[in-house]
Amino acid sequence: MARISECRNTLLPLIIEKIPRMIEAHLQDMERNVTNFQEAIGDMHEYAASLQSVYTTVAAMLFEDEEEYKKCIQRIEREGYEVGIYFGEVKEMNREVVLQLTHNIRMNSFGYVCDLINQHVHDPEVRSLLPSRFVDILNTRFYGYINGFLFAKDKMITHLHNQKVLIMGQMAAGMAHEIRNPLCSLKGFQQLMKQMAADRSESMGDFLNYIDICIDEITKVENLVSDFLLLARKNDAQKNRWETINLNKLFKKVYHLSAYCVLEGSVDIRLSLPSTDIFVQGIPSYIEQIILNITKNSISAMDSEGILCVSLSPSVDDKQVVLTFTDNGVGIPKRQLSRIFDPFFTTKEEGTGLGLCICKRLVEEMKGSIYVRSKEKEGTVVEIRLPLVMP
Repeated sequence: MARISECRNTLLPLIIEKIPRMIEAHLQDMERNVTNFQEAIGDMHEYAASLQSVYTTVAAMLFEDEEEYKKCIQRIEREGYEVGIYFGEVKEMNREVVLQLTHNIRMNSFGYVCDLINQHVHDPEVRSLLPSRFVDILNTRFYGYINGFLFAKDKMITHLHNQKVLIMGQMAAGMAHEIRNPLCSLKGFQQLMKQMAADRSESMGDFLNYIDICIDEITKVENLVSDFLLLARKNDAQKNRWETINLNKLFKKVYHLSAYCVLEGSVDIRLSLPSTDIFVQGIPSYIEQIILNITKNSISAMDSEGILCVSLSPSVDDKQVVLTFTDNGVGIPKRQLSRIFDPFFTTKEEGTGLGLCICKRLVEEMKGSIYVRSKEKEGTVVEIRLPLVMP
């Protein structure tokens, strides 16, 4: 419309001149009415500069011809959408601040602009059209802004939900994976007891001893459900269950159980322990699970003539204990070696991909470290280091 463009030279400079006052009034209102407004916004100078740019663009749009005005409306909605995403994702501003912010911007600026229009525009039609356009522009930008903000928040909620589902999946699959260890021992001992009952080759004392071991393994399964929850989060109460552990005795116990594990087949396990007992501060069930997980990984990587060498020794500086598992299995391809601790990563058809991931988390919780070296067709070495303590 020609009459609108005629007002441009007179009114546009006046509106731009008032913009700093609009921004100042807006910031004062927000600081007065919104708790921790400056903290929510961040850099106030950057925010004020962005408002200056928006107001200047909006003011110029008021005086465009009809065709150009429609294009500007589409553009400002897209810009509002992008700003909404920014405040939702980067600034992580809450909904209450966003609503207060956008409402205050519209109300403050509308009052200033309408006053100028009423003072300097004498054509009744133009005087009616300009405020209508101003409201239309601000509402369109607000609509885009809110849509962008809600999209960002919905994306964040979806991400958090997916993370929760992932953790639940890790816990559920990992729990099933870990329960197999004591079940393996139970099955082996029950088969042995069945054979003993058939040929009466062992004494009743041995028979009762195996029953006691089975009961211990059942108790371990019961405790495992609650213990496994600790893998998903740190629990300070668990520190109270730490104790000084004799690794020599623990290794002997674990590999005594492993000797009856039906999964081992004819693999040769060679245990090398120092003559002097070695102690660490930790959680016995954690170390048992670590040993069994790594042992089973090694066994599954070897054929019936495989050899697994397990050794226990102090480090050169006597500050750590070094647990080493060396097998002559198929090895791990170099391209996969960097991913072996990733949850769900596995090279086995029936694997959960959680064994080494769980081992790593348990080792690190006990202030230790775990390393893996491997070469295809030659074998794998797993080295665990834990802080050494004096008994």
